Amino acid sequence: MADILVATKNDLELDAELRSLTQAPVSFLDPSHPNISPEVKFLILKARYHDQLIADGLETGHLKIGINGLVHFTTKQPIYSIAGFIFEAFIVRLINENMLTIGKKAFEWCTERRKTKLDFIQQFKAIGTGFTTTKSVYPNYYVAQHNLDVLFLRKNKIDIVEPATILNTNNTAGIQIKAITGNEKQEIIEPILKGKYKRVLTFLRHPNNIHSYEICLNIINQMYLNGEIGLDEKNDLSTRICYPEMLGIDQRDVDDYYSYIVRWFHGEAPIIEDINLGIGLEIKGFKYANGLLLPEN
Repeated sequence: MADILVATKNDLELDAELRSLTQAPVSFLDPSHPNISPEVKFLILKARYHDQLIADGLETGHLKIGINGLVHFTTKQPIYSIAGFIFEAFIVRLINENMLTIGKKAFEWCTERRKTKLDFIQQFKAIGTGFTTTKSVYPNYYVAQHNLDVLFLRKNKIDIVEPATILNTNNTAGIQIKAITGNEKQEIIEPILKGKYKRVLTFLRHPNNIHSYEICLNIINQMYLNGEIGLDEKNDLSTRICYPEMLGIDQRDVDDYYSYIVRWFHGEAPIIEDINLGIGLEIKGFKYANGLLLPEN
């Protein structure tokens, strides 16, 4: 692809053109390639993330399937709030699908354990405290607004579901999710200092490409230099904040997913959209189960 792909056609024509360029699925193309136009990039991201985004929105309860298979918003919250909820479902799915890799790192980080045995890790399942499936399967752990967005649950020896705890304590372990590109001191650092959050996983880069995690570290260091916190607090704060690649998640995948969320939100679902109006996304022929969109057949 020596020449830039300039998109002036409709989605179906573009999709056919893309498929003619390669026998591989469209989702295999690199959306960040410099010769890819914004329109074609969106089609690649759509091929990768469309079903995932709908499933994640349904799981968090911010999307609903209406009549004729159209998906509807159930909230008028701004994009950064929607993105935060979507990434809650994103991380829970990745943890459960990769419990011995991503899940193990997330589990050990939030429980303050090291070298956890694999058979112990496999006893647990990650859940989102505000998810629709949590409300139906684990109602005792369903809280729409919680300071721990992600918990690890297992059945104990007497068949009672219990959460993972921080090592050598009875304190429930868990992770708070953030998808922000600003106000890190107020949104992340101060809540940790006040005991509101225990562990925060922050997902996004700022427009200048500096990750929110790096911004947090800079703020923490400046607070220490200013005498606002001591050395112990500085070191403790640094261990309580995490970014995707620390858990084995490629930041490029996060960036691409967020890019699709933003483009989809603004292009397909204006903020003024009413709950009773469809947003033009049809999922006919699919059913929703356990956080996934599955073919009805």
